[in-house]
Amino acid sequence: MAEENKPAVRWPLGPGVEALLQGPAGLYALGKPSGIRSQPKQGGKDPQALLTCSYSLKDEAYHIPPDKGGGKVWLLHRLDAGTSGVILVADQEKTADEAKKAFAEHRVKKTYVALVFGWPKENEAVWRDRIEVRKEGGRARGKAGAGIWAEARMRVRKRFSGKSGPMALLELQPKTGRTHQLRIQCANRGLPIAGDRTYGDFSRNKSLETKALFLHSESIELPIRTGSFQFSLSIPGYFGKLS
Repeated sequence: MAEENKPAVRWPLGPGVEALLQGPAGLYALGKPSGIRSQPKQGGKDPQALLTCSYSLKDEAYHIPPDKGGGKVWLLHRLDAGTSGVILVADQEKTADEAKKAFAEHRVKKTYVALVFGWPKENEAVWRDRIEVRKEGGRARGKAGAGIWAEARMRVRKRFSGKSGPMALLELQPKTGRTHQLRIQCANRGLPIAGDRTYGDFSRNKSLETKALFLHSESIELPIRTGSFQFSLSIPGYFGKLS
């Protein structure tokens, strides 16, 4: 996207975070690099978060300091710290409430791309799993087999042979938004996402030239009262070095 088309926000954006597009009713699409948290772990401030100002867990919003424009920026959904790509925020509370309802009702279309070790048996499939998530040592850890149903549609974009054997570039469209859902669903099928240090293949991860997780939020389409807000963000360059 050309620099002149990007919104000129004064917010204290985290390292590498970009304001990509301003939509209707105070919606914004931000680009989040791998390694940046959607929100601080315990609220407060975090130099490695989406915005580096105070965050309220109760409001689910960043509180912008007066010298950066003031007001609140509501976080509408979350991406794992390792996941790169499009993430939506809003600076109007009514819009934030409406957007969160759309996410809760599974009316938001999300498309991810993942680079995985191995080849799926099919070129297209609908994945359904029960996923249980627990806190271990203050961190969320999930596993398939029990818990709440999770669903995602999978399509193979490319199959190839990498340094560590067969690999595939997958398009994933989750219908639900469970914690670590796509990472768990891929691993559960013997297709661990490259760079995943929780559910992945640790020996094959060593062959990678980056510590990034190869999971990217490529596009998102949100229905709101003024129509539909949609934005896409290209896959990071380091994906191409493997695919």
